[in-house]
Amino acid sequence: MYMMSRSLPANWQAGISEILASSSPSNKVMFVGVGHRMRGDDYVGSFIAKTLIKRVRADRVAVFDAEDNIESVISKIAKFNPPHVILIDACELNARPGEINLVPLAETDYPFFTTHGIPLKLLASKLLPNAEAWVLGVQPERMELSESLSPAVFASASSISDFIVNSLMEGI
Repeated sequence: MYMMSRSLPANWQAGISEILASSSPSNKVMFVGVGHRMRGDDYVGSFIAKTLIKRVRADRVAVFDAEDNIESVISKIAKFNPPHVILIDACELNARPGEINLVPLAETDYPFFTTHGIPLKLLASKLLPNAEAWVLGVQPERMELSESLSPAVFASASSISDFIVNSLMEGI
């Protein structure tokens, strides 16, 4: 059975801060970047994960880059039995390109078939039944064949990476 998540503050930074504040070496927060390198802004989650892997030195979090194969990573994460998993992904938010939102995965409306194969919601409910799963979504501008992020999405990716790194350095 999938656990319904508690509500977070309206602002994504406050939500991430609250989740990080509950972390410890024995209760790590898992960040999972998702995205396809050749699909423009769809790559944002993977791009952020790669950035965090290079920059984060904290024993309270773990970062995984699933790229376009979330199935290969989610079973590894399940072995940790984490209390929180934050999936970072390009999401249709009906918002301006680059806008960021943090929502409980249970409240998302992912279609049965997504660009990730098996829907994230289904994977999390089956493989991470004890974790609160979140989506840190970034509104894409373009998803066509491209190896680069749009300027708005790149700025958001940098903002997310900087916020997480700075929060961890400040001990939040």
